[in-house]
Amino acid sequence: MSSIRVALLFAAVALMIGATVVAQTSTSGTAATSTTATTSTAATSTAATSTSGGSSVQQSLQEILEEPATGETYHYDPQGRRDPFQSLVGPKIAQTKSDKPPGPPGFLIDEIKLQGVIKTKQGLVGMINGPDNKGYLIHVGDKVLDGEVIRITPSSVVFRQEVNDPTRIERYREVVKDLTPEPAKK
Repeated sequence: MSSIRVALLFAAVALMIGATVVAQTSTSGTAATSTTATTSTAATSTAATSTSGGSSVQQSLQEILEEPATGETYHYDPQGRRDPFQSLVGPKIAQTKSDKPPGPPGFLIDEIKLQGVIKTKQGLVGMINGPDNKGYLIHVGDKVLDGEVIRITPSSVVFRQEVNDPTRIERYREVVKDLTPEPAKK
């Protein structure tokens, strides 16, 4: 705090010296007197502020910092890139069982097991087994918790999964659930 007071005192002295230089170099006597008086008053009020304590300086700094934001606030246009000012580790939203909607809209793609594909008049329908060990029917366009069904073939269901990986440019990836999964590699 004392260094702030000293700095303000030096600023006030420099202001007074500057005012006297302006007064001496001015050609008109009345203009020099009015300039000196105005500058002297400003210097005196600055000196009074510095001697009255750092609290008024802190209050004025606080007022400057608390000014409302103008229309020129920061806005980032990513154009397919991530915002460099957002954390890579970012807070992950933890969902509990009570937060998830019931049925397929509350299932993650990794939790779903494809049990079969049914051919109907409207097209193909996927039969899935959810984490609750119940069977459900899904159609193209149905939403799940982290994606949606984009295609159903006679032997698989293709999901578009939202990727939350800041190092990847693509925001989605395709996940295929096959009826006949590949054999485990030894």
